[in-house]
Amino acid sequence: MQSNAPTLKADGLTLRTPRPEEMKYIKKLWADPMTMAEVGGPIHLSEEQAQKWYARMISPGSETGRYFLIFNQNDQPVGEISFHRYDPSTGTAEFNIKIEHCYRGKEYAQKAVPLLLRYFFFDFGGKIMCDPVALDNQPGKKALIKHGFKKDTSRQDVCLLKMTKEEFIDIYGNKSSRKESS
Repeated sequence: MQSNAPTLKADGLTLRTPRPEEMKYIKKLWADPMTMAEVGGPIHLSEEQAQKWYARMISPGSETGRYFLIFNQNDQPVGEISFHRYDPSTGTAEFNIKIEHCYRGKEYAQKAVPLLLRYFFFDFGGKIMCDPVALDNQPGKKALIKHGFKKDTSRQDVCLLKMTKEEFIDIYGNKSSRKESS
């Protein structure tokens, strides 16, 4: 379950499960037009919607996904990273990352992506991470390809980007994630 998810740390960056009071940051992140521009626009959650989302994704959460806030070296939230819709029969999940617009270009994604992927492949037991990126989301496609995701041409409605555990090992090595219990 999500509430048992580890805290992941590397290079001054921390990925951890949000506390209930941090829903305020998540709501702010999702409502920001600049942050959400490439992923369909802002999402405004009511308090009731936020509570339901928190219960579904965080506490108690689910066995098919993990959601983390990304914190910088000053323990300031700068974005989110997650995977969801994990299918145990194929070992496949869908990837998500959002860096708050004002924190982009500061290498937070460059540190957070391999940290989450390492956890997914080695500790969670996943085999394939994919992201169905909107066709017009050029920054998203470019960023994921830079991290080693490869285009899968099996879908035409989106740009399906994938990374296998083997591809991850070729790029990043095969050590388990550095983690601490929450």
